[in-house]
Amino acid sequence: MRNDTVFWFGMGAGMMAGMALGMMMPTGRTPMKTQVGKRIQKVGVAVDHTVDNLISNLR
Repeated sequence: MRNDTVFWFGMGAGMMAGMALGMMMPTGRTPMKTQVGKRIQKVGVAVDHTVDNLISNLR
């Protein structure tokens, strides 16, 4: 159980670090607001899947 929590915490921390680096280096002509919005949506979906996985492991 503890290993799952540590793993998902590490994954979340890595995603947040990657998102922060990605926001500092925008690419292409897409406006910054659009890029941030898409990244926030992707992080939200990933967090939803993570929470669902953790809850299913607790059962």
